[in-house]
Amino acid sequence: MNILINGVSSKSGGARTYIENLIEQLSIEHNGNKYIFFVPKTLANICNAQWADNICIVATEIGSSPFWKRFLWDQVALRAILKKRKIDVLVSSSDFGMTFPPCPQILLVRNSLFFSSIYRKACSIRKSWKSRLNLSARRRMVLASIGFSEVVVTASQSMLDEMKRFIDFAGRKTVVNPFGVPLHYFSDSQQNCAGENKAKGGGHLRLLHVSEYSDYKNLTVLLKAIRLLSEGGFKEFTLLTTADPWQYPTDELVTREEDQLLARHPMVTPFVKIAGPVPYTEIPMLYSASDVFVFPSIAESFGHPLVEAMASGLPILASDIPVCREICGEAAIYFDPFNERSLAEAILHLGEDTILRKRLGEAGRRRAESQFNWTDHVRRLVSLIEEVGADA
Repeated sequence: MNILINGVSSKSGGARTYIENLIEQLSIEHNGNKYIFFVPKTLANICNAQWADNICIVATEIGSSPFWKRFLWDQVALRAILKKRKIDVLVSSSDFGMTFPPCPQILLVRNSLFFSSIYRKACSIRKSWKSRLNLSARRRMVLASIGFSEVVVTASQSMLDEMKRFIDFAGRKTVVNPFGVPLHYFSDSQQNCAGENKAKGGGHLRLLHVSEYSDYKNLTVLLKAIRLLSEGGFKEFTLLTTADPWQYPTDELVTREEDQLLARHPMVTPFVKIAGPVPYTEIPMLYSASDVFVFPSIAESFGHPLVEAMASGLPILASDIPVCREICGEAAIYFDPFNERSLAEAILHLGEDTILRKRLGEAGRRRAESQFNWTDHVRRLVSLIEEVGADA
């Protein structure tokens, strides 16, 4: 079969990581299928070395174009490409699909912001009318895309449940196919015993936060918790974060000004290092050099860093939202994402209890290995593609 995977929006974050890992895995899965990826130019350049006979990568910048241009490309240009290349199955990997596609379509819905009630109350309601209108229009496009798809796929049940508030899926096929991570990337880099304090001196707690910067990533509560700890006299800790509040300066993000002020606060700055974006190949080293992973997001469709942290054997402090509980189970301690004191107390608790850190880390590694193996995700996806193609 000829399968086209539309990944033109995979510019950064989890979407980019997903497509990059998918190309790598499918290049070694020789099952007779040919996979054609449409991806941003920057991603295509990285993936050049991973090309195989069953992989074709087409670079395009349409994913960075205005929404209306992307819409026309999806509905007109891509339609012509599908016919010319005799595509058997179209996989739309980032929310938006084609109306009346000439071949069966599998739609992966992965942007939780279109459907999250928490995000609406905390962030989107505070944005400009243009931003709210844009979000509403994009949500309508996602819902329309669902109507023209053979199968709708989400990476978590929590995400699917959020979507059900907007659309009736009765009679429509939905599949929850959890993402995963290449486990060897992270388990191989974790040379030390999970959850134990590995820093010299034994009392220094190293916190890690791996994330892009955005308002829903909730860096605010983390920086406020750092300030509380500092003001309370707890000094034996550091935080490394890849979320830079000076990143994406043209994006309308309601927390940016407060986060920048917090990052410059004299009771915060000595304890926080803002690394900014880090290449994916270097991410495992961040986990292996840390003691506790913190995940304060208020909306996620899955949360790749949660699985990366579990695969690395790190204990996790996670927002008490449904998707975090679904992914982490008993491998995390949960805190109120709108209460910095709740997070600060959780940090202190884990900082003092090395036995609990070790137990959480071991539970996380077992959970990652049993439920979030990347190879399993890809094989389930391929099976679904072949099923849809056979039924066409």
